[in-house]
Formats: sequence, C-alpha cells, structure tokens
Amino acid sequence: MDSTTAINILTASEHMEQRYFILVQQFQELLNKSWEVKISHIYREGNKVADFLANKGHSSSIGYHDFDVSDAGLSFWILYDCLGISQTRLI
Repeated sequence: MDSTTAINILTASEHMEQRYFILVQQFQELLNKSWEVKISHIYREGNKVADFLANKGHSSSIGYHDFDVSDAGLSFWILYDCLGISQTRLI
C-alpha cells in the first residue's frame, strides 16, 4: 500500500480494506475530534526514525515489539531527525 492509498483510506467516509478496519476506525475517530489535523506524505528520507522502525518491523515477526531507545541505530536516527538533517531522494 502506498502513502496516497493510505491517506485516501484514512480520509474516506467509507473504506473497503477489511483487514485494516479496526486501525482505520481508530484513526478516523482521532481525525473527527475537535482539533486541527493535517495528514501529509513525507518520504522516508525525511523521517529516518520512521524508516528505521519500518525496516526493523518488516524483518520481525508479527506481534508487539518494544524497541530500546538506547539501540545505537535508533538513537542515531533520533538525533539525525531532531537536527533536521535531510537527504536528497534518489529516484
């Protein structure tokens, strides 16, 4: 699923992906609260922590995983993102 599809699913009044029903319903409840919410796409190069966690999660078994912030890779990317360092996206 690409990011455009994800945004469309979250912002649609109806959704067809039954396997994500509960998750989508929870996101939609958050979006309907009385606060201003903006959903936007950001490339993985712009959010290295999310990229790191996505890669780590993809190589893990299904289920709950608790990642230690002292993990050298994760703490490096937290600092990288906090400093606002970015890379050019190579297409």
